[in-house]
Amino acid sequence: MQRSLSSLQHDLVPITINVGEDFKSIVWKAQYDMDFNTECLFCFSERITGYRVEDEAGHAGKVAVCPHCEKVNAIYA
Repeated sequence: MQRSLSSLQHDLVPITINVGEDFKSIVWKAQYDMDFNTECLFCFSERITGYRVEDEAGHAGKVAVCPHCEKVNAIYA
């Protein structure tokens, strides 16, 4: 399968999200990806949830977020 150059360039631009940042699901157009059986770094909840996100500029990425304190715990591929 071939992808266009513009599609490849789009994938190379990372989204700007920092660990510890409050999760803004509406701003980042979040879509559920997966659950992790890992403790939250901030409130020690027993699980975190992964989301595919895209910001208003079209930059995409994946983040792991605590469903209790709503803080970004990790950025993953």
